[in-house]
Amino acid sequence: MGTAAFRRNGAVHIDGKEFLLLRKVTDDLWQLEEVRTKRIHEKTDVELRTLYVDGTLTFGSDSDDKMLLDRENLTAGKPFLNVPGPLLEDAKVRRAYAIAAMSVPATQSAIEQVAKQVWAKIGQPKTIPHWTTVCRWRRRLINANRDIYAVVARDAKKGNRMRRFDTEVVRIVEDNIDAIYLTREKKTCKEVLDKSILDVRRENQLRPPDMQLREPTFRLVGSMIRNLPAFDVCVAREGREIAVRRFRSVKGHRTTQGPLERAEIDHTVMDLMVIDDESGLPLGRPVLTVCIDDYTRCILGINIGFEPPSFLSVARCLKSAFMPKVNLKAQYPTIVNEWLAHGVMRELSMDNGAEFHSASLEAACYALGIEIHYSPRKTPWFKGKVERFQGTLNHEVAHGTPGTTFSSIFDREDYDSVKQAVVRLSALQHIVRKWVVDVYHQRVHRTLKVPPAVMWKNSIHPEEILLPADPDFLDGILGRREQRVLTHKGIEFEGLLYNSPDLTAMRMHLGDKLSVEISIDDGDIGKIVVFSPDKTRMFTAPALAQNYAKGMTAWQHKVCKRHAARAMQRYDTTGWLQAKEDIAEMIRQEFGLKRSRSKSRTRLARYADAGKDAGVAAVPQSAPQPEKAKPVKVKPTESPAELDAPTLLPTQGEVVPVRRFQPVIRERCSNSEQS
Repeated sequence: MGTAAFRRNGAVHIDGKEFLLLRKVTDDLWQLEEVRTKRIHEKTDVELRTLYVDGTLTFGSDSDDKMLLDRENLTAGKPFLNVPGPLLEDAKVRRAYAIAAMSVPATQSAIEQVAKQVWAKIGQPKTIPHWTTVCRWRRRLINANRDIYAVVARDAKKGNRMRRFDTEVVRIVEDNIDAIYLTREKKTCKEVLDKSILDVRRENQLRPPDMQLREPTFRLVGSMIRNLPAFDVCVAREGREIAVRRFRSVKGHRTTQGPLERAEIDHTVMDLMVIDDESGLPLGRPVLTVCIDDYTRCILGINIGFEPPSFLSVARCLKSAFMPKVNLKAQYPTIVNEWLAHGVMRELSMDNGAEFHSASLEAACYALGIEIHYSPRKTPWFKGKVERFQGTLNHEVAHGTPGTTFSSIFDREDYDSVKQAVVRLSALQHIVRKWVVDVYHQRVHRTLKVPPAVMWKNSIHPEEILLPADPDFLDGILGRREQRVLTHKGIEFEGLLYNSPDLTAMRMHLGDKLSVEISIDDGDIGKIVVFSPDKTRMFTAPALAQNYAKGMTAWQHKVCKRHAARAMQRYDTTGWLQAKEDIAEMIRQEFGLKRSRSKSRTRLARYADAGKDAGVAAVPQSAPQPEKAKPVKVKPTESPAELDAPTLLPTQGEVVPVRRFQPVIRERCSNSEQS
């Protein structure tokens, strides 16, 4: 480093540009010449020292920087010379000779006399250095303002640093590195070397004996690969997305100042196979949806079920996050501590999943004053807190438990997760919530240095927690939005009619036929929320067929309609009610089959709505049958085993053509988000 001063002909850098201190015009004014453009600038002494204190001005020239850089490809950063211990000790000896030589004239007799005196005192090196060597050390030390690094031996620069191979050989190796090594197949240096040797031998067959090329070596290939930029190598061998993730750099950090200022939400599939509570058969891997507070790291809401990532799972998780967990201990008696974290956040960070890009979610967030922040595509570190929590939960709860699927198939080896699964779904719901409340919230957080529960309690007062003004309003804004027409029959949705005295009163006031917007809870189509045409009031309208629709999910309703149309050729509510009873019996029989496919049982568990709130996996009970409904038997060719998942249980958003008969109630297929 050395020392420097504002002196004539001194070199400085200001904002990355090199200047030369030409002259001091007055006692307080300097003239500076820009080295590249030769333009003259004037700055006062106070201005120069202010720039120096701010870090904008540094001493030294570009030539000095290049002398200290050992690697040619390192052009960024400030130069720094790392000196090993033996070289530093040798530099101390050289410095002693140079310091002593500064007090005498630079003549041969004077320098030789000083060198003998110093050697007699320290005895190093083995022989007295030549007087010209001492003069060189003296000059370097003076030019560097007595910086000891100026007299460090440059042993690394000794010898021939030019390649010993012809240009043609280097070109052949470069071409083979591009064609073999820098590919997604991730071939080795040995393969590059073998191909390069073969190409050189073919070239030598066309050359006379006195112009033969030297065959490349493994050392040459390795050095050329090491000199390639690491990012470019990763892009070629791993892909650009992996390279961007691996070489990402945090240049800024999003900080929050208090609880509920920012929250993150995400889904993950748990690394655990669970079993049905009644039959004991494996159901598959449940989906975990988590909402976490950024400031306190407390978990605001959680949802576990077999519903694929959709607006329904997001709505359930957000409702759990908004509402107080007052009934937690009544539902799970073994939980010791309180789950205090809840409330409406000001910002919600999420990824670009289809379930997060729905008009219903946007309307719900804006109605509650929540700002939506989407992370860029394939950048999970933008919501790293929830990603980290999901990994921790999977590791501590799922891994090590019988039935774990592990995070990687290489860790699983010959472990059979299906055969080893012993955790019931209801028990998993209990275990996860107890782990969150009694372990994660009470354990000292590595970053916070205090438990998240303590951080929450000390950072926010109960009166500062924002809640939805009306829980019924919350159900309305968290539902899926559709446009319908209100008539004397009520509102028709998926073949079901909804009506109430409030809707009749609204029709009598505004008109007999109204275009309204409705909100559907895909977790329970037994009722819908209807908004007035001017969006100033909302009403709850129950389904007229309550014995069928109450507690049914939208997906279950589609399954019942499909089964009634295919198996029984019935298209009305009576047929759907009978189909609901038949499907419940099929599920019981399917769970009783030991050889049933795991994927089928997973979809059957989804039909049973195994992940709903309480988390108790139970097959839907058959509803009371109307008097006019005649029992319809399933065709012998459609046994429960043959009604596999693709037939009985459609996939997410699947539209299945149904044969139409007159009269028929036409189904409406919305372009909005599907549950």
